[in-house]
Amino acid sequence: MRLRIPQKTAAKAAGLQATMVASWEKGRSDPALRNLIAYARVVGLLVAVVNPANRQTLSSDPDTLISAIAAHRKSEGMLRGDVARRMGATGQQIHEIEQNAERLRLPTAENYANSVGLALALVFDRPRCCSCDPFWCRTDESGEHCATRSCGRCLHGCPAPDGECCEAAVPARAAS
Repeated sequence: MRLRIPQKTAAKAAGLQATMVASWEKGRSDPALRNLIAYARVVGLLVAVVNPANRQTLSSDPDTLISAIAAHRKSEGMLRGDVARRMGATGQQIHEIEQNAERLRLPTAENYANSVGLALALVFDRPRCCSCDPFWCRTDESGEHCATRSCGRCLHGCPAPDGECCEAAVPARAAS
């Protein structure tokens, strides 16, 4: 499904300047993570932390993205110094990343996630009744993920309007 929202309208709805968003899209600047989260939400997407190793989404809650990465780092037995060496940073800088998530720019957040074996991805915003994860669904050529995780009506995201169950929804959209 494609939302046809003019960039200027979406930027304004997210509280951003259209020139700022155009600059991101042209590769002239990198967004602050909080600005990307706001813009993504307006266009029906969420920024999520995903684990490519086990194909799970760890968090798509804007308030817990960085803490989910930090929790994964700790669960893997990685110290801040280990991550710092991978990122070419200091342990203090990793501490600052983990404590000041709202100030992060996207490349720093991506580098931090990648350094602990995770990734940041854009995923469709969908009702909680659906457990199908569109990020993995897109790359699931065997159909295994969708067959075991979706309600049967999902394909690359849930067709249900917010707050409705998938079973009550009519699949009235095209695949991405």
